[in-house]
Amino acid sequence: MPIKKHDYISVKKVTYAYEGQRVLENISLTISAGEYVGIIGPNGGGKTTLLKLMLGLLQPTSGKIDVHIARHAIGYVPQRAASIDPSFPATVREIVESGTVKPGRWTMQKNDREAVKDALELTGTTKLADRRIADLSGGERQRVLIARALAARPKILMLDEPTNAVDMSNQEAFYTFIRDLHRKHNITVVIVSHDLDALSHEVERVICLNRHLVCHGKPEEVMKDLHIEHYGH
Repeated sequence: MPIKKHDYISVKKVTYAYEGQRVLENISLTISAGEYVGIIGPNGGGKTTLLKLMLGLLQPTSGKIDVHIARHAIGYVPQRAASIDPSFPATVREIVESGTVKPGRWTMQKNDREAVKDALELTGTTKLADRRIADLSGGERQRVLIARALAARPKILMLDEPTNAVDMSNQEAFYTFIRDLHRKHNITVVIVSHDLDALSHEVERVICLNRHLVCHGKPEEVMKDLHIEHYGH
């Protein structure tokens, strides 16, 4: 797969096995600057595993992943991140500040404080800054955790099943917020979800996984491919 100048992540013939079982097999794809990408598939299809491989949290059994930007330039909001122990004492500001920590540097600099301020404003959580994160709603927590990721001023924002903690009435507002982040602030966005219907109205490209790469392309093309696969026409 040729590497383009604007490719952020290149996944080349990657297979990942866990305890002898193949979770992903022969995956090749790229994530490029400025994209809004959805990764969809059934539970157990390898979506979260692919995300963790691209983040460097897991290493492929075979194949190669090239990341053409600094690791700290990738913001990550993991699955079920908004599930917080009620006794957890940290405030919203403290959570967002933790997003500025980099290897070998634990003290905040002036630009870190500015990044925290910007992230709180961008996510509409400034008014929540002094509240305990455990006291917030699921949707509010999700925004705080996105603010934490944005405090690192990432080029890519990766979200794993982000609407799981958001009730149905707030999902539209959530997707509007992510769309604005992508369009107005030029952040590359990768969202993992099992909900093709919701994602197909938002993302520009869909990657469909079920241990292998089933299909990928524009949402309307993927919908057609999946329809043919299931129904034969």
